Amino acid sequence: MNNDLSWQGIFVYENPVFQRRRKLWKELTESNMNREEPQIFLGDFNDVLSQDEKVGIHPQLRIYLETFRRFVDDNGLIDVDLKGSKFTWFSNPRNNIITKEKLDRVMVNWKWMQIYQNAMLKASPAISSDHCTLILKTQSLVRIKKEFMFEAFWAEHEECKEVIKRSWHLELVCKKEK
Repeated sequence: MNNDLSWQGIFVYENPVFQRRRKLWKELTESNMNREEPQIFLGDFNDVLSQDEKVGIHPQLRIYLETFRRFVDDNGLIDVDLKGSKFTWFSNPRNNIITKEKLDRVMVNWKWMQIYQNAMLKASPAISSDHCTLILKTQSLVRIKKEFMFEAFWAEHEECKEVIKRSWHLELVCKKEK
């Protein structure tokens, strides 16, 4: 395993007040000096990226969407695909109406995604909170340089020549030595 593997994690618990969120997005973007390093932003962003991420009476205001999208774009972030539930937050029912939103998320930059290409994000049902628990499973790609070693006894196998021809799509010229 690569012992030099390092990345930066930014844990977010964002304010529900838009002006404070906008201020934090600006501060995080201005202070982000490590964009070329693997980065992960995770937590409660209290914002949605599109109207598809919200169900309720009131749609998300366009300025909220644009500001959050700008933060994501300016930092080169990719929203990790969420499995299990489309929404991570549920309001208390008022007049039999429930608002559902994807407020909690994990976003990464391209460098982080290259290391953890098989990352999987799952939402567990909300039990003691109005937010779902997010579970991020990662497995870094470990590249092992291993030289190919041909075993002499393979040449003795009756299908050896045919396997090699099919694999390489080339005519095989060889001479069996005794």
